[in-house]
Amino acid sequence: MELLIFKIIIIILLIRIVYLICKNLLVVFNAKVRKFTIETILKDIDEYVSYEHMCNFFINCIWLYILIRLIIAAYSGNITINYIGG
Repeated sequence: MELLIFKIIIIILLIRIVYLICKNLLVVFNAKVRKFTIETILKDIDEYVSYEHMCNFFINCIWLYILIRLIIAAYSGNITINYIGG
């Protein structure tokens, strides 16, 4: 059961990374999206900066929670990953 939860977490993180990559590439290569992003930032720079840092804070808290849970599970013996390969 623990390995299933670990696999689900890894899949969710993979989907999140792919989403962020697509979002960043869209801003870089699409002129309309880039212009909209710049206009949004310039409307209220203070709000944008505080929003970005608050999002980063919560994302870092989620990462910290996941890592702590994985460390606790690994040291308590709840997760065992066996390598079967050649």
